Amino acid sequence: MSLEQTVQRSSALVADLEGLCQDLVEMDPAGSEAEAIELLAVLERSKSALSAVQAKHTAVLEQYRLNKQAAAGVPKDRWGTGLASEVGLARGDSPARGKRHLDTAHALVGCLPNTLQALEAGVIHEEHAQVVAKETSWLSVEHRRMVDERIAHRLEGVGPRTLGNMVRGEAQKLDQVTARDRQERSRSQRRVSVRPAPGGMAYISTLVPMPQAVGVLACLHKAATSRVADGDTVDPANPSGPRRTRDQLMADLLIERATGQTTAPAVAAEVQLVMTDAALFGEGQAPAWLTGHGPIPAETARDWVADPNAEIFLRRVFTRPENHQLVGMESRRRAFPDGLKRMVTLRDGVCRTPYCDAPIQQIDHITPVNNGGPTSWDNASGLCAVCNQTKEGTGWRHEGNPDHLTVITPTGHQYTTTTPPVSAQEPPDTGDPPEEHGPPDDPGDDGPPDIDPNPRFDTNNYRHHHTEITMRIAA
Repeated sequence: MSLEQTVQRSSALVADLEGLCQDLVEMDPAGSEAEAIELLAVLERSKSALSAVQAKHTAVLEQYRLNKQAAAGVPKDRWGTGLASEVGLARGDSPARGKRHLDTAHALVGCLPNTLQALEAGVIHEEHAQVVAKETSWLSVEHRRMVDERIAHRLEGVGPRTLGNMVRGEAQKLDQVTARDRQERSRSQRRVSVRPAPGGMAYISTLVPMPQAVGVLACLHKAATSRVADGDTVDPANPSGPRRTRDQLMADLLIERATGQTTAPAVAAEVQLVMTDAALFGEGQAPAWLTGHGPIPAETARDWVADPNAEIFLRRVFTRPENHQLVGMESRRRAFPDGLKRMVTLRDGVCRTPYCDAPIQQIDHITPVNNGGPTSWDNASGLCAVCNQTKEGTGWRHEGNPDHLTVITPTGHQYTTTTPPVSAQEPPDTGDPPEEHGPPDDPGDDGPPDIDPNPRFDTNNYRHHHTEITMRIAA
């Protein structure tokens, strides 16, 4: 089959798939409970089959790329660089998830044929396949195939966690020495991370050796149970409120033992918020923005700012009236100064690459300096380390401005993300128009440090609509 015929066949298949998806979206509702259940099951099996097809095409993509790079004389240790990010973008996922998809596809096609067949048949889901690939990733190809054969008839009706334990056990039987060495090496990956949760809460995750994790949980459980038995369940932060449950006590004890403080307000911390003036100084209801995490209710933010133990620093931020996006300044330096970095971080929030929600680690030029790109607000992007490194690869290009960023991959595909407003807008005001603010009397003192004190935009065109708040709370 010629290349032209292959392209025509692929285009026809893509059109057929898109038509089928549209037919499914528009099909009539189920006629009974039983039919609804049958449809749910069939659609779920179809999702698994499509995941298997995605895996096979991902493996084909990888082989095409490796062959191309080998023919071009690319050093072998650079083969496949950036491919995980391409897979992630194509699937609407982050680079980390893209790598997971790529690794899973490589394993399924290369050495896990039974697992791939089960995925094609809808016996397992993509998550199951990822578990098998991950838990055998450290084995030789021969041993991976042996594990795949041993679990082939034990996959139906098994949950991902149970499957993971099953596969891990089979893998350890085949190579106990490497399994032990791997456990020892895993200790070097110890870390603590935080991710936001609904309601102004957050999850603290700790990766530690299993015995330590079990010990921490048992210790907290024992201490909390003892306090419940003694009736010592009053909440110091709200003495007249409901008594604390055992779960709440365990959480409070964890914070107390980690920080040495009995209440959260007593813990030393520094946080950054962005609020509208109406929300900060009045009763505006536009949510505040906790930098790097997301929105919190305006009332909650006002309570935080009103904390007598907090040292508060305010900085004026200029925004466009029409969309409340930040506007910034330029620098004559090649490296981004600290003040401009902070402003870009406030604007972008998380890594600016489409679908990547990783924390910002680096501020870099959209158009590289070597290509004439200035060190400016318009040419700045906040990126995670992986995405910033990826964009320097052959065939990658970023285009954009403060309002949007377009990522162009080596295959020519384009993915665009739009910069969100710095925070939600207040409801329309039917009273007097808001006051317009000009530039500060002394920009050198009031503006961010290390930024050219002469802003290269007319601040009369913008509103001083938001305030950046840095809260330093001493223990």
